[in-house]
Amino acid sequence: MALPTDAKVDLLLCDAVRQNPNGKLDLAGYFPIAEVRVDPAAQLPVEINLTFVFVLKDGEGQFRPIFRIVDPLDKELHRYEAPEFKKLPDVAYVMMLPVTRIPITHSGKFEVSLEIDGQLYARAVRIFQ
Repeated sequence: MALPTDAKVDLLLCDAVRQNPNGKLDLAGYFPIAEVRVDPAAQLPVEINLTFVFVLKDGEGQFRPIFRIVDPLDKELHRYEAPEFKKLPDVAYVMMLPVTRIPITHSGKFEVSLEIDGQLYARAVRIFQ
């Protein structure tokens, strides 16, 4: 078993995603940088829907990941223990994680992470007005 290396784990952020039988992804509402702007007229708190797509480009083995979202005040907003999967060598593995009604009470850097066998793959996502 070889865990994925951090540099070869990508995070795509979008409104929705669909995987085609040929392996291509159809992304809707793709955020080209890890920033989400909430409607400036909205009054916090608000709830948003996002889809997080992790692409594991290397590694090999049976893994049971844990996905988390933590707000700027270090409060865990979402936790999901994903089903176990098998990562084959030299084949990218795509995890699509749609999350509805994410409670946003503060603007700032949110931590989006995937934990695999104790290894944390954390990414910062800025959510602001």
